[in-house]
Amino acid sequence: QIDVGFWFLEDARYTTAIIARWQQGVRVRVLIDTRVNAVNSISPLRVQELKDAGIPIRRRFGGGILHYKMMMFAGLGTVEFSGANYSAWALTPEIPYQNYTDEVIYFATDPAVVQSFMRRYDDLWTDTVVYTNYANVTAPLARSYPTYAIDPAINFVPLQDYGNRSLKLYTLETQKIDVIMYRITQEAHATAMIAAVQRGVPVRLITEPDQYRDVKRLWHSYNIDRMYMAGVQVRERAHAGALHQKSVILYGQGLSIFGSSNWSSPSASSQEEHNNFTTKNWIFQFMVGNFERKWNNSAGFAESRPFVPKPPDKPLNKLPANLATAQGTSLTLTWEGGPWAHKYDVYFGTTPIPPLFAADVAHPPSDSAADNEHLAVTNLAPGTTYYWRVVGKTMANMSAGGATWSFTTAGTPGPAPAPTLGAGDILLYASRATMHGDWSAAADASAAGGARLTNVDRGAPKISPALEAPINYVDLTFDAPAGQDYHLWMRMRAPGDASSSDSVHVQFNDSLDTAGNPAYQMNTSTMMEVVLEDCSGCGLSGWGWQDNGWGAGVLGRDVRFANGGTHTIRIQNREDGVWIDQILLSPTKFRAGSPGLLKNDTTIYPESGGAPPPAPQLGTGDVLLYASRATLVGDWTTVSDASAAGGVRLLNPDRGAPKVVTASATPASYAELTFNATPHVPYHLWMRMRATADGTSNDSVHVQFVDTIDETGGPIYQIGTTSGADVVLEDCSGCGVSGWGWQDNGWGVGVMGRDLIFRDPGPHTVRIQIREDGASIDQILLSPAKFLSTPPGTLKDDTTVYPESGGA
Repeated sequence: QIDVGFWFLEDARYTTAIIARWQQGVRVRVLIDTRVNAVNSISPLRVQELKDAGIPIRRRFGGGILHYKMMMFAGLGTVEFSGANYSAWALTPEIPYQNYTDEVIYFATDPAVVQSFMRRYDDLWTDTVVYTNYANVTAPLARSYPTYAIDPAINFVPLQDYGNRSLKLYTLETQKIDVIMYRITQEAHATAMIAAVQRGVPVRLITEPDQYRDVKRLWHSYNIDRMYMAGVQVRERAHAGALHQKSVILYGQGLSIFGSSNWSSPSASSQEEHNNFTTKNWIFQFMVGNFERKWNNSAGFAESRPFVPKPPDKPLNKLPANLATAQGTSLTLTWEGGPWAHKYDVYFGTTPIPPLFAADVAHPPSDSAADNEHLAVTNLAPGTTYYWRVVGKTMANMSAGGATWSFTTAGTPGPAPAPTLGAGDILLYASRATMHGDWSAAADASAAGGARLTNVDRGAPKISPALEAPINYVDLTFDAPAGQDYHLWMRMRAPGDASSSDSVHVQFNDSLDTAGNPAYQMNTSTMMEVVLEDCSGCGLSGWGWQDNGWGAGVLGRDVRFANGGTHTIRIQNREDGVWIDQILLSPTKFRAGSPGLLKNDTTIYPESGGAPPPAPQLGTGDVLLYASRATLVGDWTTVSDASAAGGVRLLNPDRGAPKVVTASATPASYAELTFNATPHVPYHLWMRMRATADGTSNDSVHVQFVDTIDETGGPIYQIGTTSGADVVLEDCSGCGVSGWGWQDNGWGVGVMGRDLIFRDPGPHTVRIQIREDGASIDQILLSPAKFLSTPPGTLKDDTTVYPESGGA
């Protein structure tokens, strides 16, 4: 007997062979779904051939589609199933490794698997709820096989939810996950892969590029981009043909998952699907070899290539119409975002290059010209012209900007509202600077604070690059956190609107570029150039705002700072004679839009040193202990310290003793704290420490716990043994230490320490014992998620103090 079920069948080789066996007396049954006829014109021809031959056929008409791709050869004790449709090239490559369809096709002879399919096929053949007779069926409907049990490894959807079963297994994986997946539109699978990466499990994915820009599958690119940004390693098909495979390998469980289900909601719960969740080692080894060949192109052909995210379409402005007048003072900006953007930055204001008004406005993608995105703007000033622009962004932060449109509100304009800064903006009045050489302050009613910074125009030649030790310069100080990107703007004026007196060099004491490399620093020749004239021949007129980009519409590069606290900005001569009144560093509002006009500007902002950074926040499940709460034994003490958490730090006095290389099973001196933590969940250990006199012989401790285990369940770093997690504040030999710093139990620049797992429900004990005396500690953090791979503060000169959490 032959039993066949398919979503579509195009290849006449199969119908010819099936009809031949039917004509020779072999019993045949066929399950189909005619809903495929709307998208496939060839399959109905093959079905008609089977019908004309007199073969019994039943049709699925209700619920999700029949997504089967299986054939049962009962007399041979074999069932074939996979994700492969019966098309010309799904089971047969046109050119091996070069032009083919990626599939994993299983011809199973295991009786448990074969009998599972026999049972399920009989169930479907006799079903009268979502199946009906199509052709050549004789009543009554009858089963062909005994009512076998279904093998627990076999997953038949909708009897069992493929997604729920898979997701539970993903969360248990501790080693590695490899995936080849045609379609990924169910968010939960992508979220689980991201969670795996965040807990330290590497994930590799090969996917189908045509799905990435299939307008019928808008959420596929959303999930691919999310995973890519979160650190999932992604490659895509490079060979001719298609990638239609659906497989997952969970290495720590020796488990292979493959079959007909995509990572989609219908494949998870409503369609008729068949999948195998198997721990058979020969299948596991085959799946690993199959994946490695495609990932590494080891067959000598380009079967895969690195995934490169693509930008979205440019947003198309809809309403209000460009140059519209008599608009209300409350209205809705409307645009069509296109199918690939999932979030938007909206720039809006009264300047032709409007500032950022709303960032990362989430909106589902547009699947038609009538499906538009919206943002309400209210309390607009009457009789005022507003400008707006929308930038669409994918989940990989690839962007495409739309056109800038304007409209004017109805009514008579009132007095101009006072200009306002954005959150965290730093606005300095240049006349407050410490001045050297040819710089001075001059009274000026048009300048901020009634005074401008002036440089004497001596007709000197242009200076380029910046000088490492300038004679003519000014310095100002300001407060800003470390690691935050800022955009620099300056309001300047050239005497007589002369383009030979309109530029300066700008440097900082500890500036970095956005990749974290030293840049634009004082005492070097690197700098930001701020040139008021926007292009050669653009001309000047009065005060104008400019950044460090040169060219009409060109934005300069952002800057960030290596350390938190007080910074210095230095301005030195490039062309003499220039005037300056305001210096703005903006982290958000003016990152991509000017704070005023390029010519004839009258905008004056209030001075601001920048809003204080938000209070540091712990993540879900984080344990944060104040070291000063410890029970102390031997040579440990507590010392009042206003810079420490709770105003007190834990100290082991510096007695000049030699380093204790190995932890002691019975130390004479130690400090202990208790806390609560979830068993069998990886935690990462961080400690905030400082070394007496910043001495690198005073900067390390041994750390132990009462019940820590490794990934295999073996004891590690346990109290009463000589195994300890060493925490050394200095990140490498010669790196140095400075003040408070956060460090883990890894040693070396960028090296992460080993995660910790607790065996028992708790409470747990942490013991700190001497490695090098002279070390101080104020905070101990155990993080299961937020800080699993990211430090909770800086390595040097840290000021981060978290609230206590999780102490027992």
